[in-house]
Amino acid sequence: MPLTLLPLPADRYDAWLEATRARLIRLRQESGMRPGQDAVDQADAYFTDLLPDGLDTATSRILRIVDDVDGEIGTVWLGLSSPKLFVVDLAFAVTPTDAQHDALFAAVLATARERGVSKVSMALFPQDAEGHRFVEGRGFEVSSIQMLLEPLPDREVAAHVDVVPMTPERYPRYAVESEAAFAQDLVDAGRYTMGEAVEESHRQFLDELPHGLDTPGQELFTASVDGAEVGILWIGMRRRDGRRHAFVLDIEVAADQRRKGYGRELMHAAEREAARLGAGSIGLHVFGFNGGAVSLYEQLGYRRVEEHHLLEL
Repeated sequence: MPLTLLPLPADRYDAWLEATRARLIRLRQESGMRPGQDAVDQADAYFTDLLPDGLDTATSRILRIVDDVDGEIGTVWLGLSSPKLFVVDLAFAVTPTDAQHDALFAAVLATARERGVSKVSMALFPQDAEGHRFVEGRGFEVSSIQMLLEPLPDREVAAHVDVVPMTPERYPRYAVESEAAFAQDLVDAGRYTMGEAVEESHRQFLDELPHGLDTPGQELFTASVDGAEVGILWIGMRRRDGRRHAFVLDIEVAADQRRKGYGRELMHAAEREAARLGAGSIGLHVFGFNGGAVSLYEQLGYRRVEEHHLLEL
């Protein structure tokens, strides 16, 4: 089906911005990713970062989706950050046919190849039905998932693992191992080259732990059974719609201690610590390739609030 992507006229930019802002706020609130005012603040920061020069921003293209038969059927916002082309937002004025989805996908791929990128990425909220129709069956893989457990459950489970604050003596080795492991995860998820991943992992680690174990709002633990270390847990405290929120920044079971139920025990410990610290909810990020972890989190009641899909060209 003939379908083309045409630039959005300047005189339509303000209306597009208002509608897209409202849509992104609504999607964040409905998914639970960002409730209340948090969704508004994040969306506004999103536009400030990605469209600093409005329609003239060199790394963004806001395009009308025009079908030869049906006329304009929606808009697509494409962002460029080498080596990726991001489908930042996709909005339809009418429900597109499968053929129109196919044609739009071909047009996006053509744009990606014109720009010389090697990946196409799209973040989706669970209730974005048309966004999911766009990626399904077209070679995209789930690169990463944001998950949420709210409210914290009151589980009657016995603790079989001793979880205690990490010692200053243990921390230096943990820092080196954690940075290296996260860099490898970024590579395995297809998001970075190894050089980029090492740099990104180091940047995020310093952002979260500028003062190591003494960084306020960061809680690091080691887990042991009969005196032998079996894993680690790292929780960062956040604010979510004005309330305390815990985020699992790292959880790891030692390679020789897996398949013994310690991962579940550590997640139970994370819930207990989050409650002790006054949080009413807990979130985490998991890479899509880690199917075992995703399954465990869903068994524990976590739900997906955002997914990143990635297509390798």
